[in-house]
Amino acid sequence: MSKKDTKQVDVTTLYRELNTLRQNEEFEKAIKTCNRILNLDTSDSLAFHCKMVAMIHTGKFDEALKQMDGSKHELDLSFETAYCYYRMNNLEKSLQIIDSVKSPQIKHNELKAQILYKLESYETCFNLYRSIIKNSTDDFETERRTNISAVAALLGDEANLVTDENETYELRYNSACGLAAGGDYAAAEGELREAESQAREFLAEEGEAAEDIEEEVGIIRVQLGYVMQRLGKEKEAQTVYNSVLKSKPSDIGLVAVASNNLLTINRDQNIFDSKKRLKAATAEGLELKLTSTQRNQIARNQALLAMFTAQVDLCKQLVQQLDSSIIPDKDLIIAGVLAKSGKYTDAVEQLEKDKSPTNLLIAAQVLLSAGEVKSAVERLVSLPKEWKFRHGVLSTLVSLYLTLDNRPAAANLLKEATEFNMKKKTSTPAEMAIVWRKTAEFHLSSGEPAVAAQSLEEMLKVNSDLRTLAQLVLAYAKFDLNKAMQAAKKLPPFDEDSLSVDINVLEESAFTMGKNLKRAPITPKTPKKDEGEGLVQKKNKKKKKKRLPKNYNPNVEPDPERWLPRRERTGLKYLPGQKRIRKDKRKGEKFTGAQGTAAGQSETFDYSGKVGASKEPAKASPQPEAVPGPRQQKRGPTKSKKKGKKGF
Repeated sequence: MSKKDTKQVDVTTLYRELNTLRQNEEFEKAIKTCNRILNLDTSDSLAFHCKMVAMIHTGKFDEALKQMDGSKHELDLSFETAYCYYRMNNLEKSLQIIDSVKSPQIKHNELKAQILYKLESYETCFNLYRSIIKNSTDDFETERRTNISAVAALLGDEANLVTDENETYELRYNSACGLAAGGDYAAAEGELREAESQAREFLAEEGEAAEDIEEEVGIIRVQLGYVMQRLGKEKEAQTVYNSVLKSKPSDIGLVAVASNNLLTINRDQNIFDSKKRLKAATAEGLELKLTSTQRNQIARNQALLAMFTAQVDLCKQLVQQLDSSIIPDKDLIIAGVLAKSGKYTDAVEQLEKDKSPTNLLIAAQVLLSAGEVKSAVERLVSLPKEWKFRHGVLSTLVSLYLTLDNRPAAANLLKEATEFNMKKKTSTPAEMAIVWRKTAEFHLSSGEPAVAAQSLEEMLKVNSDLRTLAQLVLAYAKFDLNKAMQAAKKLPPFDEDSLSVDINVLEESAFTMGKNLKRAPITPKTPKKDEGEGLVQKKNKKKKKKRLPKNYNPNVEPDPERWLPRRERTGLKYLPGQKRIRKDKRKGEKFTGAQGTAAGQSETFDYSGKVGASKEPAKASPQPEAVPGPRQQKRGPTKSKKKGKKGF
């Protein structure tokens, strides 16, 4: 056999080996086999193409690009080159290569759709996917439908939302996301629960491990938590987020979204936990995992957390990094942190840079928090009439004028509001009725029944109800009885049946005593009957005699502090915490004699009883008997004291 035939046999064998390696997905060995083929024949384009594909499968994108750029093979490697740039996140370069292909195939269009999705060109991506689905008939239709449903959910166009796909759990998940994008959170919650159970069943049938199943359904559970949070079920959503984070998912994007949503639940509470969540939501590498909208919302939440903690410099620094086209409330965040730190004047100046009605309302609120009522009234008065005469602002201004004791200004404001609403064609009768009623109540309380009657008359023209008519009668009665009598005739007559009052029912209703003080019905008791003697009279119980203390003296007033603890009595110097109770200083001390005298000599040296006697006229007193000295007295037995040893 010649060398040429031997070489051909070796190449055939190597290609057979290469095919086996491809089927077994052993791409590292496949690269070595391709090199052996190329060593036998450097011009073998098929071997070079297989080598590039194997290098892409092993993630050697940079090396593959270098070899493709220096290749002398006449091959169209535009798709492989664009894919390498796509995997290296050079999306613009990849899109440029795809667009330069003159006759793109389905694989080129699918790669382009993926690039457009990453570049957030959702509308163009959606149209491209729709075109691919129409012009293709292969086994990848389900994957394409899954991708186009995901694009439609992010696009937010209700006309293109896919909400009825449930063939796979991925399609059901995307359908639920479409429902959430359309605002139907209740239906989205049900679809997400179904998608989770469907995913668990499918993955369990595939033989996946429990950890892998939890990793796969993590994104479904986080989306479920978001939907529950939008429905107001914050505690349930918080439980879902914590359970997902407890499983420690490897997807940093999933961790960031769950942590950010927990941060929004905390708001201005639990600052320590919020800081921990924010650290996870701002980890490195999230630029490629999250959309620009998600990244901007996380950055805004970071600035809001600095605002809640009154970190002025940090908050200003974070706000400057925000995109004004996506985050329009940058000035409000700065004003909020200034107000939080007590710099109310600076906060108002920040808000008044843009004198929009919203900023003026917030400035008034900041001033009211600082106690500056007059300045707050000035901001509210400067609002446009469409804002100033709204019910909430109008009632606030009237209350503030009354606080400042400026009733004429409040009356003038109500008059202007009435005239404005009458001239305004867009005002509904209900809005006019509210303004007139509040105006009438104000004038009635301020003693101006004639002005109040005018407002009530206008109300009756719009809506004639009994309440307004009754208020009008009361207003007329204060200045014109004839009008009051005429208006009262229009009121319906009283129902005589309703005037009859049952006293027992009235007592049981207990309107005056409250619901907890309801009086029990009185039922007469009849004495018990004896079997032979008829009625038996109830025996009166003897009253027990009061027990008095043994030393009780009715002529002496009892101690008023006898019910107080001894430590709280005025005459006792007792310190809390001491075990030994000191003697009562209210009692007179008994004189026991000076040191060295006997007990019998205490009366001789006790002058406490002689103070009163010294004031009387001096009288001859008998000489006291001679008292023996201390040495002549008999000493009693004394106990010997043991001397303790002194320590050194």
